[in-house]
Amino acid sequence: MSQDDPFQKFRILLENNHQFPCVYTHKFIGANSPIFKSSIEEFEKKFIGLTRISERLSASGKHLALTYEYQAGSTDEVVQLLMETHKLNDLIYVI
Repeated sequence: MSQDDPFQKFRILLENNHQFPCVYTHKFIGANSPIFKSSIEEFEKKFIGLTRISERLSASGKHLALTYEYQAGSTDEVVQLLMETHKLNDLIYVI
């Protein structure tokens, strides 16, 4: 593991708290916009084993919260999922 790996702490947390393969729960929030929804469609196509389990609008209707379960085979697969999540247009927050 490289010291310049921006996901080094996350990798350690994953390894200490999950035994792979496992089902990993992944949550994030974005703008309730066509751009975000389009990005999500492309995102979902990239990961076999990714299942959307919930979708909720905020009370104001401005934000969309999504929860997924991911059949992850390794720490690297979860890190890749997180990296791709950060590329979503109109992403606000990863939980």
